[in-house]
Amino acid sequence: MTKFNLVTHRNSIIGTRTRVEDSCESGLCPICIADCPVFCEISKSALRGRETLYPLREYFGNSTAGTPKDYGLSFSDFQIQFEVRGAKGIEEDMDKTIFPNADITTKWGKIPQKIPIVIAGLGSTYVAKRNWIGLAHGAALSGCSLTIGENVCGMDSNAKFQEGGKYPRVIDTEDMKFRVNSFREFWDGKNGDIIVQRNVEDTRLGVFEYVTSKLGVTSLEEKFGQGAKAIGGEVRLESLERAQLLAKRGYLVIPDPFNPDIIEQYKAGHIMDFERHSRVGITSTEAFLESLDKARALGIKNLFIKTGGYRPSATAWIIRLGVEGKVDGMTFDGAGGGTGMSPVTMMNEGSIPTVYLEALVTGCLDMIKKKTPSAKIPTIAIAGGLANETHIFKAIAMGAPYVTCVAMARPPITAAM
Repeated sequence: MTKFNLVTHRNSIIGTRTRVEDSCESGLCPICIADCPVFCEISKSALRGRETLYPLREYFGNSTAGTPKDYGLSFSDFQIQFEVRGAKGIEEDMDKTIFPNADITTKWGKIPQKIPIVIAGLGSTYVAKRNWIGLAHGAALSGCSLTIGENVCGMDSNAKFQEGGKYPRVIDTEDMKFRVNSFREFWDGKNGDIIVQRNVEDTRLGVFEYVTSKLGVTSLEEKFGQGAKAIGGEVRLESLERAQLLAKRGYLVIPDPFNPDIIEQYKAGHIMDFERHSRVGITSTEAFLESLDKARALGIKNLFIKTGGYRPSATAWIIRLGVEGKVDGMTFDGAGGGTGMSPVTMMNEGSIPTVYLEALVTGCLDMIKKKTPSAKIPTIAIAGGLANETHIFKAIAMGAPYVTCVAMARPPITAAM
């Protein structure tokens, strides 16, 4: 088994490597020399620390990143078991039991789907925006749902906001309109749907109210944390003006783009870019159930929850919220997933690996059904390191009867790129 240490021999996600291939438990070379000619994670952290937090900066906007960590157990460790005594799900006729005749339709919430895939929240990150036409048209033609992720309105330089309240409220956009309409251009009006997700900043900016009243969106998704990482989301901002604009809209921008010393350092070329951060979701039972009620009051047809793999007790609590709140579907995103730009270490070292997370979710739902047989269980989607048809089959089979879809982000973007 490949050991993943603090520093591996080659860490392509941040562009570092060790001088020799064998390493200590710490990940350092067995003999660390003063005149070492290579950049390991320690040396790069000492000289250019911020660059080791995130995927390689030179590829930002034209790449996605995934964790290379070996968690010891993945879907590839499970083998599909076949049967010869008859057929299920299709007529027992050897002239008809061929794979194109397999019924792979399903439902995501109340949304009928031609295929059991939901494209997970692809938000304001540049790589999603640059490939949106391919993603939207492909999803619509395939009959699967496509989720517009967080911060799209807030990051739109041409968006218009109404001032005067505690927070500005969005009243018009270019990017959100483009994303919704791109999907609808080839949508058959039945299979799949365009879903809009929100985080803390989106809630403050009134994104749900805008997309339902102005764009006719009828499927919404509440989000806990930053997918599998359960942290805040980040993007790079190349100009001081853009950093200041987003700070005025309520985003956390690092370093402070209004600090005179920072402005001076930026103009001198010592600060290459700024980081826009999203806030970490913190809530309670009462507050979250109230937010679900407010979302439903907007006249929507489907309400979903997207969450990362929090500790087991928190995951069980979120499942209970979903059942009590009568949501239509819940996505659980496990470790092993990907990002446009999120902290690499947290992506590697945080959250629950997808296989274990699915077992946890399925076990919790079994307990709920045993205790309350009449309970309405939301449809479940599993995400995190799933990329092909065998992953889909295994995730649905192992999560039966609750898992109806898998959620993907990096594979669809790769296909579109």
